[in-house]
Amino acid sequence: MAFSLKEFVLEARSAAAEEHPVAAVNNLMVQTFADPDAIAAAVRPFGTGDETLYEDEQVSVYWVSFAPHELVPPHNHKMPAFLGVYQGVEINRLYRRARTGSLEEIKQKRLLPGDTLSLGGEGIHAVYAEGDAPSLGLHVYLGSLSTIERELFDSETGESMSFTTENYHKLVRPLD
Repeated sequence: MAFSLKEFVLEARSAAAEEHPVAAVNNLMVQTFADPDAIAAAVRPFGTGDETLYEDEQVSVYWVSFAPHELVPPHNHKMPAFLGVYQGVEINRLYRRARTGSLEEIKQKRLLPGDTLSLGGEGIHAVYAEGDAPSLGLHVYLGSLSTIERELFDSETGESMSFTTENYHKLVRPLD
């Protein structure tokens, strides 16, 4: 079946409005990403980084590209987040806050085309594209991502700071 980005946004909005939005959006992501080739055929890359496709108080839908050889700093979303990859390979380093306030990496999750990952509201992750090609995906957040106060973390020290464009660019690191 052909994929439609416009239809996906409408379905994400509808799922976010359901009585159990986490389950509804998770189900939508699993069903949608079952055919990553259909998504890749229908969605032209917007460039690099993120592109907001839709956002209101209830839901945010983004097109996302992660560059190869670049580690996006650990960050949180402060709301449930649903990630799906349709092209490339994406590595998510998942963290928790240690009692000392520092970050502790608990595991890594490798997402291939067709894979999805959901993060709870307190989830913290860093991301990079594996290999020499960017990873491309769609993300759905249960809330207005651009208006919430979020945190970035220094991957070396665990220091927490406000998620601002300036701080983000200061913390992006080349992969070792």
